[in-house]
Amino acid sequence: MSKYNHLLSPIRIGNVVLKNRMIASNALPHFLQGPEPFPAEPIIHHLANLAKNGAAIVTFADWTHPHQRESFNEDGKRFPMFNIKDPSVQNYFSQIADAVHFYGSKISIAMMNFGPKGYGVCDEPPMPEIEGMDMGSALKNEKHIERLMIGNTAGIKAITEEMLGNVVEEHAERAKFYQNLGFDMATIHMAYRWPLAAQFLSPLRNKRTDQYGGSLENRVRFPLAICQRIKEVCGKDFLVEVLISGNEDGGATLEDTIDFAKLAEGSIDIIQLRAGTATASHPTGYNSVEGEHLTLQYAEAVKKSGAKVFVAPIGGFQNPDENDEYIATGKADFIGMARAFICDSEYYKKIYSGKANDIVPCIRCNKCHVPSMTGPWSSVCSVNPVIGLAHRVKQLVAPTGEKLKVAVIGGGPAGMEAAIIAARRGHKVTLYEKNSYLGGQLRHADFSSFKWPLKNFKDFLVRQLKKENVQVMLNTVAKPALIREEKYDAVIAAVGAEPNIPNIPGVENNFVRTALSVYGDHATLGKRIVIVGGSETGTETGIFLAQNGHEVTVLTRQNRLASDATPIHYIETVRDVWEELDNFSYITNTKITRIEKGKIIYLDVNGHEQTVEADDIVISGGMNALRDEAISFFGTAERFFMVGDCEKVGCVQTSMRTAFGAASQL
Repeated sequence: MSKYNHLLSPIRIGNVVLKNRMIASNALPHFLQGPEPFPAEPIIHHLANLAKNGAAIVTFADWTHPHQRESFNEDGKRFPMFNIKDPSVQNYFSQIADAVHFYGSKISIAMMNFGPKGYGVCDEPPMPEIEGMDMGSALKNEKHIERLMIGNTAGIKAITEEMLGNVVEEHAERAKFYQNLGFDMATIHMAYRWPLAAQFLSPLRNKRTDQYGGSLENRVRFPLAICQRIKEVCGKDFLVEVLISGNEDGGATLEDTIDFAKLAEGSIDIIQLRAGTATASHPTGYNSVEGEHLTLQYAEAVKKSGAKVFVAPIGGFQNPDENDEYIATGKADFIGMARAFICDSEYYKKIYSGKANDIVPCIRCNKCHVPSMTGPWSSVCSVNPVIGLAHRVKQLVAPTGEKLKVAVIGGGPAGMEAAIIAARRGHKVTLYEKNSYLGGQLRHADFSSFKWPLKNFKDFLVRQLKKENVQVMLNTVAKPALIREEKYDAVIAAVGAEPNIPNIPGVENNFVRTALSVYGDHATLGKRIVIVGGSETGTETGIFLAQNGHEVTVLTRQNRLASDATPIHYIETVRDVWEELDNFSYITNTKITRIEKGKIIYLDVNGHEQTVEADDIVISGGMNALRDEAISFFGTAERFFMVGDCEKVGCVQTSMRTAFGAASQL
């Protein structure tokens, strides 16, 4: 018997049996799909692997809107766009269903309907105040954020009852269409006040005075009509799942959610409970605490109410011990998961065999959603190097040949990953690290409370080194002569990068520190700190110091802080933290001219000279790759590789990808 018998136990909904309690929610890495008007092989492979990886329900979105590419939302316009009217394209959707069914899972079509263009739940005026803003600035405007997300900044009219009837039929017709292609159920998005049904559910948006507004019974009338009509058209065994916000700040309450669940009996099979905003439903280290899940309380409350509907909380649920306990104690019927399946392609295999300690921890960077708004447009996972390559990784990875003696130089994330993969391929691996600890630049995560997901990942890599019997040589500076003497067959250089020190007069003074050097040593700094550089690293260093009692001012040449941070469901959480710190401030559009004892002088956006007083100054000017140091190891063994930041300064994701690629060739 498995350790996780509750999580892995089958469950019956009417005549439908689901193989376990895990739902892979609608979370497609955007750029698996190219310009093809049909689901390409990377997408089919990804969905099939979700089923193989344990999901009882695999959710796939109905990305068939003809105006998808015209979206105001830079994120949304990058999703696939399928020509579902073409019969040959329809065949590919049937192939998706067949691939998911191969592993005994069910496939759900996710629908998010915004209604007729120019119409919403109520009359609302235009929003000229955000015209011309960039996406990030516009979304910072909390007023009607749901309208911003769909680019509806013009005035909108209240949708008529006749139009509502048409929207209901559209849902039912679309569900029947996919049922005929082999799909088993429909998932209707009703969360965050975005889609039309969500607008009706939320008292923040729904100000109608007719039979569709006011009381909860009236507000749920239209959303439930959608679900009831799908059941009528597709039959009771075609499951219906809805996504709703379990609680809204100043809007729908948990009591509303409980009452909704009771009213939904017979119309809805599964309620997936999300947070009041999309960002809160995609928790990061900044807005979540390890082992605590915001939406679990919603599921537990619905279960305790006796409502005859199945519930699934979602948002950061990865730990199988916790997930199994939530099912065992009746707090939830299912667990909604997305990033858990993405960051470990063998999640199911590991929990089924009782090897939960080998599950790759998610660092909650949300780069699987979208790593950048300006490109490159690629599907990535920081901790799973095969995301985006999974459909061809078997062709890329070389077959294992003779057992080799391998040296890895550097114990940062790239070095550890390279050593682990090489050892798993049967080679004898020795890792050299000049410091007394492993982790490289990830060491800073040991000291920042909001970096706990990254610390977990770093500690995971250290454990895996030990499990794979990699010989680790700490406090050892590897020199080419040493490596040559040991007669290695292959050398992987992962020596990383060093801080870039900008050419600023006065930067050489001993009261000037680098960002990485202050972690674990911040107590030696004075009260007033100025940080030069407002990248994500500089910003989070400022937050760390402010949280530890220092008065921090960040100076950046950019027009906003942390412009390089993940733009969707991440930067918002960073911003929320710094805005709550009274001892954290920043100045944008600056040009540092010189550093003097006790102060830093800069030019402001108008070119005027300004001064900020400081006890200590911290430089966050990026990193420089240690290419020459890495190249010096060339010729010390028959085969030579450079991975991680020493080849090109990047991030955890690029370090893991290059390390995996190099070690996979041995």
